[in-house]
Amino acid sequence: MLLLLALVAMPLIVAITRANELFALRISQGRLSLVRGRIPPRLFEDIGDVLRRAGVEKASLRAVSENGRAAVRGDLPAVVMQRLRNTISLWPVAKIRNASMKRSRS
Repeated sequence: MLLLLALVAMPLIVAITRANELFALRISQGRLSLVRGRIPPRLFEDIGDVLRRAGVEKASLRAVSENGRAAVRGDLPAVVMQRLRNTISLWPVAKIRNASMKRSRS
């Protein structure tokens, strides 16, 4: 019974935790890709530039909406995270949500 409850609740838990997510990115072997959501192409390029300059080869990043502003989450050195926060702070949440670049379904 507990296992059944966990299986039923899992999609709801995932949906709640992703409700404020704008996009998720992955960088692997120095190549940046969009995992979920939408992102303006220019912001995608700017984030890629920050990661390349920092020499990041592998990481996962999420952008979320917090108090009406975009915030970035990830496990990178503090200086890289600050550069990413500075980059994403220039973009209003509405522009990110209405971006043209979205993950292709393949």
